[in-house]
Amino acid sequence: MFKLMYDVMKLAKENHSSVCLRSSNSFYPRKSTCTACLNQVHFKRKNNGNVRDYDCKNMIYYYCGRYSLKHAGEIFTLLEQISSELPDNPRIFSVGCGPCTDLFGFEAYYRKYKPESMIEYRGLEKSELWNEVHRFIIQHGKNYNLAKVEVTYMDAISKFNEIEDIMSCEKPNIISFQYVLSDMAKYHDVAFVKRFAENFVVKAFEILPKSTIIIFNDTNVIQQYALRNPEEVKGREILAYLARKFWGNSNISVLKYYFPYNSDSTLCFGVAHSKCEIDMKSVPEDLKNYFEMWNQYRSAQLVLVKNADC
Repeated sequence: MFKLMYDVMKLAKENHSSVCLRSSNSFYPRKSTCTACLNQVHFKRKNNGNVRDYDCKNMIYYYCGRYSLKHAGEIFTLLEQISSELPDNPRIFSVGCGPCTDLFGFEAYYRKYKPESMIEYRGLEKSELWNEVHRFIIQHGKNYNLAKVEVTYMDAISKFNEIEDIMSCEKPNIISFQYVLSDMAKYHDVAFVKRFAENFVVKAFEILPKSTIIIFNDTNVIQQYALRNPEEVKGREILAYLARKFWGNSNISVLKYYFPYNSDSTLCFGVAHSKCEIDMKSVPEDLKNYFEMWNQYRSAQLVLVKNADC
C-alpha cells in the first residue's frame, strides 16, 4: 500500500551501515546498535538523564525502517476517518517533518481514494541530517502524483515569523504535526510547548481560509507508565490541552481519535480506531527481516477544522 514509503525504506537499508559510524575509524569497530541509540533519543532516562537528538546518519536511516510503517499507517487510518473533511488537492504543510512519514500516509490515502488528486507538500525540519532522504523523495515524487515536494531547514519555534510568511504565501489547506510536540517538549518546558501549539493554531486560522485542517499525531501511554516515568512528556497531554482550549469555539471543529492497543481505559482520547495491529503481509521480506519494525499503531490524534472565518 505504501509504495513511496517502501522505496524510501529500501534506500535506508542500502545506506544503513552494519558497523557503528562512531567506531568505524577505530581499531575495534562495533556493530551498529541503532535501536539502543534511538531509545536514547526518545527517552532521556536511557541516556543518563541527558537529552540526545538524531545525531547520526546511521540512526537516521534505521529510523526510516523502524518507524515509517507505524507512523504512516496511523496517518492513513486517521485520513480514512476524516475523509469528508479532506480537500481534493491537498497542500500539506508539515512542521518538523523528519523522514516525511506523514507524506507516506497522505500519498497512500490519495492514491487509493482520490487518484486524480495532486499533492503538494512543504516540510519544515530543523536537522539537515535528513537531507538525503528528502532529496530522494523530491526526485521520485513525480512517480507518485506529488505535484511539489519541498523541505525548508529551520527551527519552527525560533523562526515563527518566517512560518507565518510561508503560510500567507502558500496557503496550505492541511497542516501536519507528526510526533513533533512531544519532541519539542524534550528541549522546552511543556507549558511553553502548549502555548506555542495554541498560538500556532490561532495564527494559522487567522491567516488561512475556512476548511483548513490541522492534524496532530503524537504519543499515547497508559497512566501507570506515565506515573512510572514522570520526566517523559506524553504527546496526548499536549493534545488534550489543545482540545480543551478550542472545544468551545463555534468556528472550530475538534475531533479526537486514539488506537486502543491496550485495554486500559486511560488511553482513551475521543473515538477509538477499530484496529491497532499493523498488517505486515505487504511488507517486502528483506525490509521486514532487516529492521525491527513496530507491529502496532499506538498514537493519539487531534484534528482541528476551521469551520468559518474566525
